[in-house]
Amino acid sequence: MKHLLILFLKAYRLLVSPLYGQVCKFHPSCSAYTLEAVQVHGAARGSWLGAKRLGRCHPWSLGGYDPVPGTAAAQEWAAEQAAQETASTATQATSAQVTDAGTIGGPDPTQRLSKGVC
Repeated sequence: MKHLLILFLKAYRLLVSPLYGQVCKFHPSCSAYTLEAVQVHGAARGSWLGAKRLGRCHPWSLGGYDPVPGTAAAQEWAAEQAAQETASTATQATSAQVTDAGTIGGPDPTQRLSKGVC
């Protein structure tokens, strides 16, 4: 069954997909995603992942990079996203500390008044 699905997906990519051109919002395209999912996870789970991907493909979807789960590309992407999240969290924490100290906008005017300094 797996080989039959792979043959069907390759035929679709060869014969039908070129007629549409590059219109997919996702990378890899839905047919490439489904082909890789079937090759990696087998006919049943690969087809399910492909169907879920097709369900996410609609006019209101943002699209973007969406690797097949369980692949090396998915693990690399997840690690990259985690590193970016950690870096942005550290940057936000540093910004909050600097803002709280009052060094960005100068000394806090309420502190000057409370100390009697004009």
